[in-house]
Amino acid sequence: MSIKNILCFGDSNTWGFVPGAFDPETLYMKRYSILERWPGLLRDMLGADYHIIEEGLNGRTTNVEYPDLSGRSGTSYILPCLYSHSPLDLIILNIGINDTKVIFERSIIEISEGMAEIIDLIRSTSYGPDMQGPPQILLLSPSALTHEGYIDQNNESAFKGGMEKSLSFNKYYKKIALEKDCHYVNLQAIVKYSEIDGLHYDKRGHAVIASVVASKIKEIFS
Repeated sequence: MSIKNILCFGDSNTWGFVPGAFDPETLYMKRYSILERWPGLLRDMLGADYHIIEEGLNGRTTNVEYPDLSGRSGTSYILPCLYSHSPLDLIILNIGINDTKVIFERSIIEISEGMAEIIDLIRSTSYGPDMQGPPQILLLSPSALTHEGYIDQNNESAFKGGMEKSLSFNKYYKKIALEKDCHYVNLQAIVKYSEIDGLHYDKRGHAVIASVVASKIKEIFS
């Protein structure tokens, strides 16, 4: 089997943000090592026949930008990202939880439409195997917020009102996956965010995601 190139395109939970490590005053944060975060674990589980590419960015959204922080919209970066790593066999999308932040005032329907826009952009490319058509897509539904206590740099609850929205991710993302012929894994059913900050996975969570995603990838390419 030829080596499969797989891109993990996500937010802080793909980057490996350690729960509770963020200091809103100093902006200090901590990242899990490559041997602890799920893309790195995935690389070890799948072995040499798979090339795992990490593209996790803290704060990344589907298709909206922060008023004071540029470059976080998935739609603004997905095309150059795909081009730079092409050819690709599979793209894993793990985005959406940041769209539930109070600053954006988005409904779950609007968030889902943002994800659909990313998928449509991927489908419009020829960055798949042999640069002939688009790569396959594996969509991951974010876990539900465990609480809304995550404090941002303004010492305010960044996700006030976001829990209810996050509980609906599976319903809407599963529908998108079916409509747009994407592979799908519902993370809400298998792993929870840490109780420490309600938003990020602990080491066990990363290990669970890697295991489930590895099994799905083997199924896709079997």
